[in-house]
Amino acid sequence: MKHSFQNTNRRGFLTKAGLTAAALSLPQIATAQKSGRKKLRIGMIGCGGRGRVVGDTAIKDGRFEIVAVADYFKDAADGLGERFGVPSNRRYSGIECFKKMIEVGELDIAAVLSPPYFHPEQAEAAVEAGLHVWLAKPIAVDAVGVARIEAAAKRAAEKQRCFLVDFQTRAFEHYQEAAKRVAAGDLGALGWGEIEGTCPAFDLRAEQTGQESKLKNWLQWKDLCGESIIEFSIHSIDLASLMIGRNPKSATGYGRRFLLDQLPDGRKSDVRDHWLITYDYGDGFEVMFRGKRFDGHNLPDHHGLYCKLHGSLGSLETHYNGPLMLRSSVQGKSFYGDRYMVKEMGLEKPLHHIYVPGIQRNFATFHKNITEGDFSQATVAPSVDSHYLALLGRDAGYADGNVVTWEETVNSKKVMEFDTSGLQV
Repeated sequence: MKHSFQNTNRRGFLTKAGLTAAALSLPQIATAQKSGRKKLRIGMIGCGGRGRVVGDTAIKDGRFEIVAVADYFKDAADGLGERFGVPSNRRYSGIECFKKMIEVGELDIAAVLSPPYFHPEQAEAAVEAGLHVWLAKPIAVDAVGVARIEAAAKRAAEKQRCFLVDFQTRAFEHYQEAAKRVAAGDLGALGWGEIEGTCPAFDLRAEQTGQESKLKNWLQWKDLCGESIIEFSIHSIDLASLMIGRNPKSATGYGRRFLLDQLPDGRKSDVRDHWLITYDYGDGFEVMFRGKRFDGHNLPDHHGLYCKLHGSLGSLETHYNGPLMLRSSVQGKSFYGDRYMVKEMGLEKPLHHIYVPGIQRNFATFHKNITEGDFSQATVAPSVDSHYLALLGRDAGYADGNVVTWEETVNSKKVMEFDTSGLQV
């Protein structure tokens, strides 16, 4: 069967899943949370590498506990369950593992860490069940899915539940300060920008034999990961979205696949391995995105996630891993991220690895929002714009030199579909 998000009915899901009124009426936890005596209970949906990192970070925080895990693959659920001491009867597997987990209840939070294709459906189910939602990037693989995530976050706020999208860069003050300075005109008139979003060619995790192996190798399939420009390059694209602070009018470019087909393992997949996209902001300002997904054979600086902006008064260079520098010809306008974070924010040393520290900061924010009742969902709107920016680049790459507008991408009704025929329920 085709597993499509297009016609998903959330109320229908709850009925089919057998969720009772009791499951929807979770115990009131506000008093206990505010007292600081109770740990927030997390159910993990997705038990791969990111699940391990997010789970480890939540446990280290000390205010959360992992009480349930869910993954299509039983061995993955068992592995993460063993790691976090989750009893065997709270480990769920199969394509509907998240439904099984939510139906049992006794959760405060659903951490959605599965392949991005499944995020909208799983986040919606968690919200309807009255859970707070921690959502990994990418939030979806198409514009319809992005809109569904935005609506789910709004619904969560209505139900007085928190919804956080885990982008690490936005959790750090020096990135936010640099964005404010660009908006204030410290670079002058922007004329050119560069985005680099490069990663290695991920290895196959299993021999490619069918739909189950596609789930293991989800990074190799565009319906599951959204393409490399969505799944990985979204980090640098999000940096650009933060620094520029507005959306482009259109994009042109191309995306190709060549080197992945030349690998010795005879790789079966359909993601593209290089992209070159120009974003046009309509006022003379253009930004070039370059993305690669193949081995650089130990060349220096082959892999990278960064954004550079060039204006009439200065230039900005900012990296996902922490370094940031704004150089201006105007006295007093230059800004150095390392100095700012050490002197102004009190860090012991400059930041050069932000992945885990960013997750730590996001968990601190998540806990604060939950316990203090902040349902503004501040991470959602900027994450939505960043995903539309990435989707616009993908659409332009597919259009092979033809102009694609922002409105065309945002309003697209094309839905990616993953065939779940024969998969375990």
